[in-house]
Amino acid sequence: MRLVHSFSPFEEICVLFDENDTPATVSVWRENDLSVGTICLARAVQAVPSGWFLDTGRGETVYLNTPSSFIKADGTVSTTKLSEGDLLLVEISRQASREKKAEARTRINLPGKTIVFRPGTDQVSFSKRLSAEAADRLNSFLPSGGVLFRTAAEFETRQNICAEFSALKQRWQSILKSAGKPGILYRPEKDVFVLADQYEKSLTQIITDDASTAARLKEKGAPVSFCLNGVWKRENMAEALDAALSETSDLPSGGTLITQQTAACVCFDVNAGSGSPGSANAEACREILRQIRLKSLGGQMIIDFAGRKEKKFLHTLLPRLKQDGVFVAGFSSLGLAEITVEKTRRSVFDAFGAEQREAAELIRRLWFSLPVSEVKVLAPQHVLNIIRSYSEQLEERLKTSIKLQPSDRIGLEGLKK
Repeated sequence: MRLVHSFSPFEEICVLFDENDTPATVSVWRENDLSVGTICLARAVQAVPSGWFLDTGRGETVYLNTPSSFIKADGTVSTTKLSEGDLLLVEISRQASREKKAEARTRINLPGKTIVFRPGTDQVSFSKRLSAEAADRLNSFLPSGGVLFRTAAEFETRQNICAEFSALKQRWQSILKSAGKPGILYRPEKDVFVLADQYEKSLTQIITDDASTAARLKEKGAPVSFCLNGVWKRENMAEALDAALSETSDLPSGGTLITQQTAACVCFDVNAGSGSPGSANAEACREILRQIRLKSLGGQMIIDFAGRKEKKFLHTLLPRLKQDGVFVAGFSSLGLAEITVEKTRRSVFDAFGAEQREAAELIRRLWFSLPVSEVKVLAPQHVLNIIRSYSEQLEERLKTSIKLQPSDRIGLEGLKK
C-alpha cells in the first residue's frame, strides 16, 4: 500500500492506494475545521428543547445534547444543570456538514496507542476485541480509572502502559492550563499521521510534497519520500479525488451502485443493470464497504438492494456487510438494510462544494507555480472570497503580489508556463 500526501495552505489531501494501486481512502484535512477529537473550551449561549448551542470562540456555534454532567474549565466535574454563560470543556464528536452544525459531547477522550484516557470519570472499559483473560490482567495495571484499554494493550507491559497513562495525564493538565477563554485547546493528529500509524505494517511507501511532514515521518522511521513538486499530477491525485466524489460505481456483473449523502443519512441504491439482482447485490456489499472507506462516510446508512425484497434472501446478505467499525442493524419493514458507521472524519461530500473545489485547485496551482510577473487570479466572487484568506501566504511563497479579479471564467495570469 502507498500513502500520498499533498499540502497547500487551504487543505491537505491524503490518498491511500491499495495493493492494486486503486484509491482506498481519500481524506481532506483543513486547519480551520473543527475535526473530530478537537477539544474546546466553550460557552453555553442558547438553550433549545433538546440541548444547547455553544460558542467555541470562532464566531460559530456547535450543538450539544443536554448533558447530565460536564467538565468545568478547572477540570472539576459539575452535575448541576447547564446554564447560559457556563464555561465547559467539550470534544467535537461530529464535524459540520453542508446541512448541519458541528456536534460536541462532554465526554473527553485523549487517545494513546494502548489506552484512551477519559478525564472526569473513574470508569474502566475494554475494547470488545480483548479477551476476558487480557481484560483481567490489564484491570490491575492502573491505580485509577478513566481509561479505555485498546486492543493494542493486550500484550503490552505494565511499565509501558503506566508510562503512557502518565503522559496522557500530563497532556490533560497542559490542556487545563490553557483553558482561559472559549477556543480550541487541543487538536488531534492530522490525517496523514493517523493513516501512517494505522497502516504502518502495510505501507511500502509514503510520498509527500511537504518538508515538515516528511521530516516528522522520517523521525518515526516511516518509508517516506519528499518530492517538492509534481506529486499531485504524477500520483493521479485529481483522478482519485474524482473517484471519491463520484456517486456512481460500476459492479462487475454489469450493475451499478449509487452512493448519496443526505442530511439524515447515507443512501446506497443497488441497480442490477444487465446482470442478475443476486449477483449485483452480492457484489454491492463489498463495494459498499469500499465506498465507506474511500469517501470517509459515517453515521446512519440505508441500502436499497436490487430486485424483490424477500427477507429470506436479504438476510443472506447481512454477513457480507460485517466489518470492523460497521454495525449491521437489520432490515426495515420495507426491506431496506440499516447499518451505522462511526463518523471519525469529514466525508469528501461534506468537504467539497463546487466553490471549495474550485478555490482549492487555484490555491494548489499557485502554491506549486513560478511567477513571471504580478499574478492575477480570475474567478467568481465566491471563489475569490476563499482565496483571499490565503493571499498573504501565497504572496510570500511566490515572492510577488496577487491581484484578485472577479470574472465569470476561472484562470491564472502571470505564471511561468
